[in-house]
Order: sequence, then structure tokens, then C-alpha cells
Amino acid sequence: MDGFLGWVGRLGAGEVVAGALVFNVGLLVAALLAGGWLVRRYGYRRVAPVPGPVTAGEAALVAVAVLLNSAVGVAGWALWKAGWITVSTATGPGALLELAAFTLVMDALMYAAHWIAHRRRLYRLAHEMHHRFPDPRPATLFALHPLEVAGFGGAWLAVLMVWELSVPALGGYLVLNLVFGLLGHLGVEPLPARVRRWPLFRWVALPMFHVGHHLDASVNFGFYTTVWDRLFGTVDPAYDRMRHAADPAAVRLPDGLQSPA
Repeated sequence: MDGFLGWVGRLGAGEVVAGALVFNVGLLVAALLAGGWLVRRYGYRRVAPVPGPVTAGEAALVAVAVLLNSAVGVAGWALWKAGWITVSTATGPGALLELAAFTLVMDALMYAAHWIAHRRRLYRLAHEMHHRFPDPRPATLFALHPLEVAGFGGAWLAVLMVWELSVPALGGYLVLNLVFGLLGHLGVEPLPARVRRWPLFRWVALPMFHVGHHLDASVNFGFYTTVWDRLFGTVDPAYDRMRHAADPAAVRLPDGLQSPA
């Protein structure tokens, strides 16, 4: 781990910029390929209407998000080089506990920011753009207003400036964030009912949880867990019935799921 950090520290700014771009383009491609496969594989468990074709506007937002995410990565490297961000090389169970704690903190911050973003005077400023795509697909994960992309990246860096996270926990969070974001924008539910009924998934957000927010923007503001929505009374009243149902779409959308006209 020390060797890896030493190598990163010796990189030049140009190499970091190029690496960040390659990394984030790679994440986009991986998300689209994996998401496309999951949608095809589990299309029979659709929980949102089939989306229409990708528009030029959606593609442009995705491209800008990739560029901004790359810029956040470069900013993080610069802050680390300057000593504003520090990381440890701890491994083992401690790193897993760090990952769990960091995820809960970020989930709380994202819940609060998401709820605030839906307030009437702020909604049109940025977050409304994401909700122009109510029928999610894997690319919708990246279809955000630039202010939101920069805001999430800035919040993430701000937390890292006051929290010395281990490298494994940091890497684990990046993976977890992508996985939850992708699953929440599939429009299908990959997990069978017998798994969704496990007590764990009362608290860990299923893919259908964020899909429910796209269908009804007044509920399900959390990202990784349902903890804050349950605590503050913003969980979809139908969510637990959907979670237990063999056909969750029949609970939420009894009239069926059709392609948009």
C-alpha cells in the first residue's frame, strides 16, 4: 500500500489528469455494459416504465458529469499532495468498519442534500434536470446538473479533509457508490423476492428503492440505506409491500409497465 501511495505521489499533474479521465470513462463504460446486461437479464422484473431513446441532452449531461468527476479526482489528488487530505494504509476489519461508518455519514449528508434539493425554490436550480428522466436507465445515473455533480464531489472531499480514511475503505466506497447508483437506475429489480425479504434489506436500499423516488419524488431520498427515510417519515408507504411481493410492479404500478408513447 505504501508503494502504491508513493507511486501516486510521484505522478505529474498531466499524468493525473489523463489518468482521472481514463478512470472515469472506464467507470462509465463499465456501468453501461453491466447495467445493460442486468436490464436484459432481469427485464421480466421491471419496476419502472421502459424508457425512450437516449436524447442528445441526456448524453451531454453524462459527458459533462464524467469531466467533472475527473476534475474532482484531480482536486482530491492536489489536496492530498498539499497535505489537506490524509489517508492511512490500515487494512483488515478496521478498514471494513471505516467503510461502513463513512458510508453512513455520506448517506446522511446525501439524504439531507437530496431533501433540500427538492424544496420548491431550489428544485429548479439544479435537481429538476435529473427528474426530466423519470424512467431510469443506467445512463441516468450520470445525467445530473453540473452543480449537483460538483456539489457531491465537493462534499466528498470536504469529509475527507476532516477524516483520515484508509485507502481500502476509500476504494471500497468508490465501488459501493457506483454499484448502488447503477442498481438504483436500472428500472428493474435483480434480486428475487426470497432475498428481498431478508431483514438486512429493510435497512439496505434495494434497487427498487431509488426507482421509487423517480416514480414519486416526494419519497425515498436516501441512497445506500433506508435509515434516514424511515427515521424522518419519507419512505414510500408501498416500499415494504413491494419488497416482499413476488411481482413488485403489481404493487406500485398496477396498470402495467409500458414504453412511453
